[in-house]
Amino acid sequence: MTRLDLLELDEIPDEYHYLFTDDYLGDRHIFRVWAHNPEILEATLEYLNTLYDQLTPRKKELVILAVARERGARYEWHQHVDIARDKDVTTEEMRAIGGGDLSGFSDEEFVLLQYAEAVATGDVTDQIHSALERAYTPAEIVAIGLIVDFYVGLCNYVAAVELPFEGGAFVGWTPDDEIFAKLFA
Repeated sequence: MTRLDLLELDEIPDEYHYLFTDDYLGDRHIFRVWAHNPEILEATLEYLNTLYDQLTPRKKELVILAVARERGARYEWHQHVDIARDKDVTTEEMRAIGGGDLSGFSDEEFVLLQYAEAVATGDVTDQIHSALERAYTPAEIVAIGLIVDFYVGLCNYVAAVELPFEGGAFVGWTPDDEIFAKLFA
């Protein structure tokens, strides 16, 4: 049971209803909790959209999955498995991130994932940062770091409010094809 109620649309001020359309946020629990403060919800979404525009959708999802796994954040992992799949992240790649084996990724994505994990734990070395600089611009490095930072905080917040999953049981760190088949049928 969540520590803050999941608000229904009729409990949210009318001027913020546009946020909860199927084309925008839909019915995700995190947003229904944030709706207790719709001004912050709206501002946070604007900030996130600005950050997201700095990377390809696939790279953004790789970063989020790496942070969720590194932080042991089951809600974020569970939520982003279906989002990542829609952004061309394969089941095998999710299994690899979930199992901690990044060796199958391209050099550019490998260093991205390695950097995301290092930022999430506060363990960025000169070697990791230098490798990232060879593959990404300074502007992209800023965006990557801030996306990681946002999701580390979000993982902590989700745990603090004990947010339940949408759509059933946890899909697991190394997603099972049978579960995926049911989720995406």
